[in-house]
Amino acid sequence: MHKRLNWMLILEYLGKIGVFLILLKLLLSYVLPIMLIFFNSKYKLNTYQFLLVQATPMLSMYQEDDEEDINWFSVITKNLTGIDFYDYKTLLISSIPMMGEVEQQILAIKESGPIVVIPRTEVALEDEEEIQDEEAINNSSQEKEETAINIIEQAKANPPQKRKLDPKKPLILIYHTHTTESYNPDGKGQNFTTDSNLNLIRVGAELKKELEEKYGISTIHDTTFHDIPKREGAYFKSRPTVQKYLKKYDSFKIIIDLHRDANVGKNKSTAIIGNERYGRVMFVVDTLNRNHTRNNVLASKINDKFNYLYPGFSRGIMYKQSKSHYNQDLSSKIVLIEVGSNENSLEEAINSAKVIARVLAECID
Repeated sequence: MHKRLNWMLILEYLGKIGVFLILLKLLLSYVLPIMLIFFNSKYKLNTYQFLLVQATPMLSMYQEDDEEDINWFSVITKNLTGIDFYDYKTLLISSIPMMGEVEQQILAIKESGPIVVIPRTEVALEDEEEIQDEEAINNSSQEKEETAINIIEQAKANPPQKRKLDPKKPLILIYHTHTTESYNPDGKGQNFTTDSNLNLIRVGAELKKELEEKYGISTIHDTTFHDIPKREGAYFKSRPTVQKYLKKYDSFKIIIDLHRDANVGKNKSTAIIGNERYGRVMFVVDTLNRNHTRNNVLASKINDKFNYLYPGFSRGIMYKQSKSHYNQDLSSKIVLIEVGSNENSLEEAINSAKVIARVLAECID
């Protein structure tokens, strides 16, 4: 009896192995050759990406990242099998379907609502230590769940005094590597547009206006389109733009590559201050370039100021490795800031520009 059971188990395992080998053969015979053909041509690869996206809308989220850093083999494998080689949980979920349901429940909890932000207030020195302890708890919770509500129940702190504007010595440079990124909250419009009144240029213009008119901080806003006719290579196209300004001016305190994030969930990318809605910010730091330590110091300084003045407004710092280095190897003063996501409205992003200007004004010595 035992021998019969053993043989049945062996046959069952052999059957599973046979199915796996058939799938592997299909992959090697059909999918990989197609991939190799298209990888030999950027234009053809884009066509293949387009076809994949049309067949599988979920793949559109990968178009929002820097294409030069996407491992398309991993993307396609994940699409075909549901297994992400960079996420061990997907291996378990593929074997234990119930885990997938648990994962979805966790995601649903995290996306329960937008962050409510009440600005930092003027406080007495003796109360400061207690508030900092509260912040430590709040920030820790926020790292675990993006729906943590950070509230400080007092009036807004006084903004810094307005400087004397000096156009000959600009302190801030704003540019856009992915200039055509736009906002599409209802999903019916376009995530990208060359209309400067609807894309990131509009947000950058508002940020420049706030910095100069309210705080006296001379700002250059470069409106060059670096991501047309295609997004691939955008960082290499924006590189000469940054180099041009670095050569011309030595007065910059902060250089901002202004972006917007994508497909992170409307609640996760939204903050509420009073009755107004805002697109939350996030910082991206490359960890491979020679300036990464000082880039991180700058990003951390700005992020900390956000956490101090507007707890919960910043989604924090994302550390990535990019062969483009996001051009942060050019200067220790470069910071990449994501303002909201494609699921936010343009109005929410413009509101954010006012908050960003206030924080930057506090960060410039």
